[in-house]
Amino acid sequence: MSSDVALTSALRSNLLSLQNTQRQIDTTQGRLATGLKVQSALDNPLNFFRAESFSNRASDLTNRLDGIGLSIRTIQEADNGVSAITDLLDTAEGIVEQVTAAYNGTSDSVAAISGLATATGGVTTGTALSALTGGISGFSAASDTITVDIDGTSNSVTAGGTIQDLINAFETGGTLTANFSATDGTLSVVVTGEVSTLDDVSITIADGVSDTNDPAVNFGGTIVRESSGETSIYSGIQTDLESYETRYNKILTEITATAGDSGFNGINLLIGNDLLTTFNEDGTSNLTTVGQDLTTSGLALSFADFSTRALADASAAEISDAQDTVRNFGGSLATDLQLIQTRETFTRETIETLQGGSDDLTLADLNEEGANLLALQTRQQLGVTSLSLASQAQQGVLRLF
Repeated sequence: MSSDVALTSALRSNLLSLQNTQRQIDTTQGRLATGLKVQSALDNPLNFFRAESFSNRASDLTNRLDGIGLSIRTIQEADNGVSAITDLLDTAEGIVEQVTAAYNGTSDSVAAISGLATATGGVTTGTALSALTGGISGFSAASDTITVDIDGTSNSVTAGGTIQDLINAFETGGTLTANFSATDGTLSVVVTGEVSTLDDVSITIADGVSDTNDPAVNFGGTIVRESSGETSIYSGIQTDLESYETRYNKILTEITATAGDSGFNGINLLIGNDLLTTFNEDGTSNLTTVGQDLTTSGLALSFADFSTRALADASAAEISDAQDTVRNFGGSLATDLQLIQTRETFTRETIETLQGGSDDLTLADLNEEGANLLALQTRQQLGVTSLSLASQAQQGVLRLF
């Protein structure tokens, strides 16, 4: 068109060079401003989509990381419950041990008459009391007697009676059982019936006639004579046992309550809920933490009945089994927690690697871009100078006017 400005070849070449330099300056300034050398697929399609893939996976793993953290908290809360239940079981075990002690220690023996012997040494259940010189002695008169009183029921054995007669006296009513050992000459008396029917056991020694022999029985280490009066060899423990039962049952109730309160985020491993922890973005790597019922019923713990030594022993066995179960489950939790924490650390490191890879593909080197901008600005100034030189011929024509 007639209105177009005609530029010489030199001017147009310099102008195009300046325009290209300005575009490069604009690009470099954009990189310096954003810190990115690849901002869209137009900049570098391959690097852009690779970086986006890395970033997306890092984002997905970050979401999984939140779930892993919740799983860790769930297991930690379950472990707190396991520790509390373990303490409760230890307390319950202590109560059972007290019950055992109430039954005279580690044995259910009431007491024992030890050292039964005759002048010639041999003793059998048929040996008469009058023939005994050790453990039971001084029964020389026919009217010398041992009276055994069991919960108000009395049974007497005279000097002419035998060890078997004494055994029968202790076993009246079926609450006690007496066992004689000819090997060591010991008559042991044990509780076999219900404690509630056994309020007291006592023995009384009667010296039938005045003579030089003072009948005596060494019962459980205590020498019993006529002068001793009625000697209690076993006092009823029903009141104590009822107290132990109440305390024991409170503990069992608390075990169930503790197990029920050990949940987190809607999952309670101590009442049998399972926990699924997913580690990777597509869910193909996961870990299932299997829960277990640690309530009283789940641990097969029965409420207390300490009315016999056998029932107390049964409670002791239940506590022992429950302790093994809880400890084993605690070990399982510890293993799963370690695995999950290891995967949590691995996932965090993987996220850092993915983000680093994305940055490598998209982030600009600010030092390099700064140097490029300085070089481009210098080139721009030189281009302006070159453009000015290229226009000098036309300026000379202007001077003609």
